[in-house]
Amino acid sequence: MSAEVTFVHEVEADDLFSGRKAVTLTTGYGADGIYMDQRREYTGSWMRLLFGGVRRDRRTVVISLGGGEIRELDWSRDTCRIFPLDRLKDPSWIHSLEKPREDLQPLMVDRYQVQAPQLTITSDGTEERIGNYRCRHVKAHLQLDTFDRLREAHSVTEVQQDLWLSDEVPGLAESLRVHQSLGDLLGLEKERFGPLSFLLSYWQGPLQPIAGDLEKVRGYPVKTRVRVTAHYIPKEGESKRVSRLVNEETSMLKEVIPAIDKALYAVPSHFTTVRVP
Repeated sequence: MSAEVTFVHEVEADDLFSGRKAVTLTTGYGADGIYMDQRREYTGSWMRLLFGGVRRDRRTVVISLGGGEIRELDWSRDTCRIFPLDRLKDPSWIHSLEKPREDLQPLMVDRYQVQAPQLTITSDGTEERIGNYRCRHVKAHLQLDTFDRLREAHSVTEVQQDLWLSDEVPGLAESLRVHQSLGDLLGLEKERFGPLSFLLSYWQGPLQPIAGDLEKVRGYPVKTRVRVTAHYIPKEGESKRVSRLVNEETSMLKEVIPAIDKALYAVPSHFTTVRVP
């Protein structure tokens, strides 16, 4: 029987739009796929005022390798949505209902020039102990630049991700095997499902040009810190730059369990199931 493993992470986040929130992320890896359960508590003052207290929600996703599908449980609507596995080839699949009108697309293409993403990954090789694990500190920096031809202005998004990676975490090998199996099914590199999945979702085409940098990202992320900053640079130049921190979050590995609790991801009998093409 193939091994199973579950990783439990506690996340503290502060978002420009929804404020502070605490998240428990439970991710299981097994021969049949990936199991993810995310429970959030919105503790920011604005959300407390809006909802009359702490708002809680939950999102559960199962990526089935054998079934070739993605199962998402919407706990607020008692609904199970089933998507084809190929949706993972498109990083924006979840926003498919928000596509711009067709007649506006040519205007947008003519107006906006999207620059190629700039991605750098660095590590000085030093080790740091976090909890029970020896970790390597790796820094990844992504810059996205869109030029508005009409206003002669730049909109720049910077994503800084700090990772503390360890080879000592139990279950690392199983998670890598599942990432490889998923990549083989979709014709994608396994790195796209690893610790840098968010940053690499912006990278178009093969990862071969940055293969050397990706080799630095080895091990399981015991701790991760992400900062997303937005900059607006008008035609007057850098002296008029406006910057704002959009999101900041820190994730810590709290528990490793050598099994998957399938009941946590089961579809309740009263849920409505909808297949989405």
